[in-house]
Amino acid sequence: MTKFTSFLFYPYLALLFWLPIPLGSNRPLWWSLAALMAGALLLVWAVGRGFGYGHIPRPLRRARWPLLVLVLFNCWLAFKLLPAGVLPALLESDLVRQAYIDAVGSVPWLVVDWHAGAETLLRSLGLLSLAVLTILLVRTQRRVEQVLGVLMLAGLVQAMYGSMMTLTGVEFGFFEAKTWSRGLASGTYINRNHYANMLVLSLAAGIGLLICRMGFNEKESWRARLLSFLITLMSSKVPIRVFLAIIVVALVLTHSRMGNTSFFVALLLVGFGSILLMRRFHGPLFVLVASLLVIDIFLVGTWFGLEQVVERIQQTVQMDQDQWVLNDGNRRDVSRETGIIIHTAGPAGIGGGSFYTVYPAWRTGDQKFMDHAHNDYLQLLLEYGLPGFALLGVFMLLVLGQVIRRLHQPDDVEGFGVAFATGIAVSAMLIHISVEFNLQIYANAAWFVVLCMLPWCRPRTYAHVASMSANSDTSL
Repeated sequence: MTKFTSFLFYPYLALLFWLPIPLGSNRPLWWSLAALMAGALLLVWAVGRGFGYGHIPRPLRRARWPLLVLVLFNCWLAFKLLPAGVLPALLESDLVRQAYIDAVGSVPWLVVDWHAGAETLLRSLGLLSLAVLTILLVRTQRRVEQVLGVLMLAGLVQAMYGSMMTLTGVEFGFFEAKTWSRGLASGTYINRNHYANMLVLSLAAGIGLLICRMGFNEKESWRARLLSFLITLMSSKVPIRVFLAIIVVALVLTHSRMGNTSFFVALLLVGFGSILLMRRFHGPLFVLVASLLVIDIFLVGTWFGLEQVVERIQQTVQMDQDQWVLNDGNRRDVSRETGIIIHTAGPAGIGGGSFYTVYPAWRTGDQKFMDHAHNDYLQLLLEYGLPGFALLGVFMLLVLGQVIRRLHQPDDVEGFGVAFATGIAVSAMLIHISVEFNLQIYANAAWFVVLCMLPWCRPRTYAHVASMSANSDTSL
């Protein structure tokens, strides 16, 4: 059985590493291949299970509720593709009805753009397959750390490539010269803000991996644990710290205002929030968070131009009619117009991927072309309606609840580290998507789903191992 899951686990890791490389998998060819591979791996596992080569792991039972919510969300997307006659009440929306009256003289579907809705369903099924695969294949603490390590290394490769392109002035993206974000780090992505979000997810994974390997003993005094942590940090964990610093350099070089802000705020929230959840001072964790802030942000960041990012953030906000508004007319306009469309579309939404179809009719004359709302909260509510938006909200609450439970258990260093990584990823994503559409980028969404599922992937024998360790006089 171990060989069978290993046979599937390494292609799963390869998929995670590959996802950001081809333009963040934000093209039909690349996200289709990614979703197909995830579905194929899940199918192989199911066939193997039928032939007795695998068993249903215990984490699948623990993760049944978040997985059920994701299944219901996909069912809602599939339901929206049915003929409109199955539920006429949903067509009270003047927007949906008029769109099809103008196009074909009737209202045959519950979505404005059926083909875009079908593509959205396929993308979502690919993400669901990754979520299930994470629970099925990541069965040991070693595999959890391998997943975190792969996400960190994939981000490191992107960080080194993006930084090199920017610092040398070569300016190449994914096998072609860059036309966007010239002079700024964007790796193999088109948009530097989406690239910055990917780097933040990689940083979250790397920080979680570092905590998992801290290995302090809670029975020791805080001075002994702090000294042990510092020795560990300066020896075997040096490569991870160097990797994190390199990724921070690339993040600063993106000059992404919200990308940098989301990481720093998420690190502060989760870092010091977790210390409060422990209800006692925890020296090693405090030193780790402080070192990340001081070394990675103020020293490394300042050397590579953090002050330029701060200046851009300060210029982002201006006073307008006694209200603080974004100094970005295009994003402000599209957010306002999306709010109007939401009010017109009704509670069922216009269907996944339909923003691209609907928005041009609402765009003002001086508004630039927008294929996304630059605010995932608004776009998700518009496309998926109240039912879909509520299901995604429930999923996030379940993830946050699991993170808080794990952060309440500092004695379980490995589980604590995974929860720390997920907490940073979730906090940063929830902040960043208020001004961007990171969840529409397939690689970013896939990594985010994997990080959200990892807190449920704890070894089933951990309780026995912890009990044996507590009663043992020897330490490794």
